[in-house]
Amino acid sequence: MRGPTQTQPGPLWKRLAWFVALWLGGLASVGLVAWLLRLWLLG
Repeated sequence: MRGPTQTQPGPLWKRLAWFVALWLGGLASVGLVAWLLRLWLLG
């Protein structure tokens, strides 16, 4: 079995785009959960 291969990271704009997309996805998930909890608790 070979060792881990070294791959070059993608271009900076692509890495930043992934970071922003994942950050916004996490923010949206937390916001959705908070909104659902608020609806459930306040009825």
